[in-house]
Amino acid sequence: MLKINQEIKNKFNHLLNILVLILIILFNRTNIVFGADINWFEVSQMPAGVQYLDRDSIDIEGKGIIELTTKYIKIDSSTSKEIKENIYIMRINCMTNKFKDISVNGKKNLSAKWEDPNGDKLLDDVISDSCKNV
Repeated sequence: MLKINQEIKNKFNHLLNILVLILIILFNRTNIVFGADINWFEVSQMPAGVQYLDRDSIDIEGKGIIELTTKYIKIDSSTSKEIKENIYIMRINCMTNKFKDISVNGKKNLSAKWEDPNGDKLLDDVISDSCKNV
């Protein structure tokens, strides 16, 4: 009797191991990337860099304030090669034309303050393009 119970227990454990393995194979989807499509649109270009805007990321927060994602590619003006790329999540106050970077390359900026673009053509163009439909 004891031998039969042990045999049944071994078969059950074996079946359970196979079931767990099948479930791991079926639900292991590490090759799937979850994320939103990005619709980069070139807003402005200067010898020192190019500014892009993800038009699909524009979200109206209310009272003339929008939130959006931008990408800035810094260019070496002597070689015209890309030096650095930064992704920003920014808020723009379309009534005052001020902005604040609330995230840079995925790192939240909890101390972000409203800033004036101070004649920065790339920032002015992002603000202008983003706010025209708000």
